[in-house]
Amino acid sequence: MKRAQVLRQVLVVTGLAFCSLSDGFIFGQMSGMVDALNGKDSSINLSDDEISWIASTINITCFCGFGLMTILTEIFGRKKTITIVTTPVLICWLMLYFAQDKYTILATRIIVGASYGGVLILTYINIAEYVAPDIRSLCLNLMTACGTSAGTFLGHVLSLFLHWRNVALIGLVPTAISAILPLFWVESPSWLATKGRFNECERAFKKLRLPSKESDLELKMLINSQRGNNNTTKNNLFVSILSKYGSACKEKYYRRMTVLMMVICVYRVAAGRILFSTLIITMLQEMTDTSDIILFTLLVDGCSLVGAGVSCIFVSRLRMRTLLFTSGPIANSVQVILACCLYVWSDNSFYVRWTKVSLLALYCILISAGPYAVLETLLSELHPLDVRALSTFVLGAWAGVLQFLSIKLASYLFSVIGYHGVFFCNAGVVFLCLLYLYFYLPETKGRTLQEIQLYFIDNSYGDNEEMLGSEQRNDLLTKKMTIKV
Repeated sequence: MKRAQVLRQVLVVTGLAFCSLSDGFIFGQMSGMVDALNGKDSSINLSDDEISWIASTINITCFCGFGLMTILTEIFGRKKTITIVTTPVLICWLMLYFAQDKYTILATRIIVGASYGGVLILTYINIAEYVAPDIRSLCLNLMTACGTSAGTFLGHVLSLFLHWRNVALIGLVPTAISAILPLFWVESPSWLATKGRFNECERAFKKLRLPSKESDLELKMLINSQRGNNNTTKNNLFVSILSKYGSACKEKYYRRMTVLMMVICVYRVAAGRILFSTLIITMLQEMTDTSDIILFTLLVDGCSLVGAGVSCIFVSRLRMRTLLFTSGPIANSVQVILACCLYVWSDNSFYVRWTKVSLLALYCILISAGPYAVLETLLSELHPLDVRALSTFVLGAWAGVLQFLSIKLASYLFSVIGYHGVFFCNAGVVFLCLLYLYFYLPETKGRTLQEIQLYFIDNSYGDNEEMLGSEQRNDLLTKKMTIKV
């Protein structure tokens, strides 16, 4: 029995890992494609502005995927929705391979953006709902850090040796696997609870979790928190979603969570991982003034992958606040040092090149091992269960717009204020985000999603009620949440 539960957990984690690998590969392949279309590949004539649209469109159309996911996941559940939103990516890889004009390429970016946005958010949601609280942060980093970094690394390296069309064809493999594996999962217990299907919720929960007193209490709290809240029917699904979200927005606790998540999204954009994933090949060529960047690319992407691996150790041993406020300032300091070096050193001798690239690689290790490990975990934890899908859509749209502007304006900013100016600006934004998070971010490690929501409602995890006993304390937490939600 225990073996079956472990295998189901492994199946979920593996499926989500391939989702993240596929997402990372999208940006890795696009980096090589953008660089080729910038000069090496003359088969499709594109202006600099058109290339910037191709590079950035995914980040703005991803919010369409957030909205699509919000509706589909309410109707079909978590597991089927992943297959539905992943399938268009398979078609786009084929479209990209046979593309002969800019309109086809741009169309694939629009479609892939919508699918990428849906899969990205579903990855966060599913990790939060399927995985036990004590290993949630570890699994999340295996997915979103190691998986994404590995996909990006693979895309970048293949783009240095193969034509971008052939790299697109290779992308069919991880995407197909990520679409097939979820069909063999059990449905999310949390989703079943929101639909009032409590018997199915209990069966699914017990298929996923090993029996223990803690898991029994978590299941009881999950079911009790949703009793009386389920008024969704097929006839008023859209109205019900908006009604629940409108009610949540009136609550002070949700507004606090929303502001916190908005700051987290700003931090993620300013830290620059998507920027590096999308434009790193072009950036390295311009920063080092050479086209021979194979070793530089391997170093930077390899360090990002190493940092993602190290993050799994850190999140399993350190508290979230400790990790963020230790690694965050150190990584930001390295970014400032890198900006200073880019400003001071105008020549590109052998040692200068390697110093610049080494600092960039060190920065990639630090942000992957620390800040991103925490920020990705928080984005999976801070949405209330009742409005998780729509809340994710709203915050995802905010993040998508920010990321779109970051990529779309990157080439312009690089030419106006230089790479050093961009890094200085990003460092300033990160500093402000860290300052806000220091005062308002609670410690979430090891807490259930219901306990985290309670913290924002009551400014307490209820630990002072431990004298009542574990079961009584969970009953009390449930009552407080029912009153507020």
